Amino acid sequence: MPKPKRYEWRIKQKPPQKAAAPSSAPPPPPPPPSPPWVELPREITADIFRRVGVVDTLLNAQNVCNSWWEVCHDPSMWRVIDMRNPEDMEMDVVFHKSCRVAVDRSQGQLSKINIEYFGNNGLLKYIAERSNQLRHLQLVGCDNISKGSLAAVAKNFPLLEELHIYLTSISIVDIEVIGRSCSQLKSFTLNVCGFRGGLTGFRRLQINVDDQAHAIALNMPELQHLALFGNTMTNEGLCAILDGCPLLESLDLRHCYSIDLEGDVGTRCRQQIIDLKCPHDCTHGYELSAQICDYNPADDESDHGLSNYYNYSDFDYIYPDLEYDDFNYLSGDLDDDGFFW
Repeated sequence: MPKPKRYEWRIKQKPPQKAAAPSSAPPPPPPPPSPPWVELPREITADIFRRVGVVDTLLNAQNVCNSWWEVCHDPSMWRVIDMRNPEDMEMDVVFHKSCRVAVDRSQGQLSKINIEYFGNNGLLKYIAERSNQLRHLQLVGCDNISKGSLAAVAKNFPLLEELHIYLTSISIVDIEVIGRSCSQLKSFTLNVCGFRGGLTGFRRLQINVDDQAHAIALNMPELQHLALFGNTMTNEGLCAILDGCPLLESLDLRHCYSIDLEGDVGTRCRQQIIDLKCPHDCTHGYELSAQICDYNPADDESDHGLSNYYNYSDFDYIYPDLEYDDFNYLSGDLDDDGFFW
């Protein structure tokens, strides 16, 4: 009987591979160095962004690189917020949204904020609810912030030291509540004269001309710096301020033409106040442009009947390149606030 065949399993080995010939291509270049601005200290970068502005920082700068993104999300970057809308109505929504984002990113560390030509009641309340460390508040040309709004939020600013109001509505109650709620207030500016909403109206004339002065005197005893540009108060109101604010070091009375500093009141002011600006002093360097145009309806050849309602003794302009004749003030009607439209 034949023997069965035996099968042997063998692993077939691959033939040795030839060594690859050395490549003649150069090695890839090293990655480019980081842009020089990436190496800047965070404090300097944050300072640059503040100069660029909130809107451009949020819309553009923070998206350039990771380091800038981190700086723009650091709460310390937003301790100071300065926003100035160039009176562009189309940008109003952008400024409101950007301001809210900036306040949120401060995470309660906001200490100073300036809002020009775009604020409203809702935004003021939003800031107040998230910024109890605020020490400096400035509002300029905020037509949509109504009287009483500052009083409603004053309790949220217990550390407020400086309040500057320009061309923005403020009531006697606002002044009283702010004085009582913000016991550390040292500097107060109030300029509500001039035009509201661009070239549309004159300041409202007041009947109780010393009410604001009395409210300041009774409720802001710690004031050291006070500016009442274009205020209608008389010597009675000025004396009340001198009595109620004994710590005053500087007092700006420019364009307060109902005040007479020729007699004893003037002597007292110069003795008590270190830095005194008188009603007729130059306005060069003032934050807003200013020009006065005196007008008395009695001097007009044609009495249009306005003197039956208002006594326009002086008009405060905030646009120095415009003359009185540039305004056809009789072409519109008076609104409830005493402005021509």
